[in-house]
Amino acid sequence: LVSFAIKGNSMEPVISNGDIVICREISGAHEIRDNKIYAVKNNGSLWVKYVQRLPDKKGRIARLKLISANHLEHEPFVEEVNEHTRVYQVIRRVCEL
Repeated sequence: LVSFAIKGNSMEPVISNGDIVICREISGAHEIRDNKIYAVKNNGSLWVKYVQRLPDKKGRIARLKLISANHLEHEPFVEEVNEHTRVYQVIRRVCEL
């Protein structure tokens, strides 16, 4: 398991700034279930978002659509999947009491 500290309001009210998410790495994009929350690490960046798979013409997952819970302030965007992409399923959120 790995943990990531959340910075920003893009996933509010589901996950808040300052929360910590506990995740488990998945073996590949084929394990992603659409509209679940994942941490996606790619090109030196880390995002925690709702994820949708975007397959290419051969059915391989070539891109991921990353969607914020706070969609009024943060537009969805697409990230390419490559050999450096790491995806972690968010299994728990820890917040300050």
